[in-house]
Amino acid sequence: MTNFLPAGIINETISDINQKAREMKTYLTESRLDELKKALDELEEIALDLWVFIERFQCEPLIYTGPGKTDEVIKRLEWALAFSEEDLEQILKTLNYKKKA
Repeated sequence: MTNFLPAGIINETISDINQKAREMKTYLTESRLDELKKALDELEEIALDLWVFIERFQCEPLIYTGPGKTDEVIKRLEWALAFSEEDLEQILKTLNYKKKA
């Protein structure tokens, strides 16, 4: 399991919000107020769902803008985290051993 989330779901939701806004402009131009109200309700729900989704994260999302495809970068980050966690465990074991001695 990975703690890294590709931004695809966020991008798709932003695309949905954009599409809904364009749809609403059409309704407004054509004075289709009932459809406009319904689309506004849908837009509000889409935005709220995205907000709730992001609020559930344990930390603020981070966007990497360097080279590499998402899967490659995630693999490198997971490797680095695993390596650093092993080092941390070894350091803690060493410190505990020295305290007992």
